[in-house]
Amino acid sequence: PVYYGDYLQLPKILNAQDTESAKYGKSAHDETLFIIIHQAYELWFKQILHELASIRTIMLKSFIPSTDLATIQSRLERVTTIQQILIDQINVMETMTSLDFME
Repeated sequence: PVYYGDYLQLPKILNAQDTESAKYGKSAHDETLFIIIHQAYELWFKQILHELASIRTIMLKSFIPSTDLATIQSRLERVTTIQQILIDQINVMETMTSLDFME
């Protein structure tokens, strides 16, 4: 059987937030938030590139059936939705003060 945590490689992902501040003796509370937000950005960017690569593959065909055009539209809409999520994540980042950010 395939287990959810194994399939998503959760131990790898959930243990990928090593803070730098802790290495210097004083842990900065918001550093974990900073890392998680930026890791999430990178994962979304990876998905956007995946979608665009698949669209490019379709577009390189000499003939594009209408069903493929619907696929392209769907994937572009997905990219747009992901971009909205990326913008919305800024709201979470803005919960950090400038002093928290500098820490």
